[in-house]
Amino acid sequence: MRRPTTRLATGLVALACLGALGACSSDDASTSTSTDPVEVEVGKAFSWNGFDVEDGWELNAIKRSAGLEEVTTPEVKGTIKNTSDEERAALFEMVFSTDGSPIATLSCSAATMVTDQSQQFICPGLSTTMPEDYDAVVVQEFRRDTSS
Repeated sequence: MRRPTTRLATGLVALACLGALGACSSDDASTSTSTDPVEVEVGKAFSWNGFDVEDGWELNAIKRSAGLEEVTTPEVKGTIKNTSDEERAALFEMVFSTDGSPIATLSCSAATMVTDQSQQFICPGLSTTMPEDYDAVVVQEFRRDTSS
């Protein structure tokens, strides 16, 4: 695993700022409820959309049987806290990429939580292979595949 390059990280921050129409300006006191994509580092705490993910979340390789073959899929799990003023469930994606191109997308979820409640979240990567060489991980809104 490589650390993100400065150019890629700068580009992602710039895109997030443009998408937020000024959310990165010094006049904005809190962007913790923003649904703009945010780059994260595996295992490090982050905030997104009124949720806080604690330090220590993990990316693990899970060996699964697929017919006669064995495949290795990613699985992310950790602890998430609802920091918003409403009861709600967590639903988001983690996108692993190399040079700005997605190589694995995991759908993440946690059950409904009241304000300040924490619980486990999981991102089973059942439909993708384990990303071996990536340089960025971005958390973003869950997107349904609309292709037929």
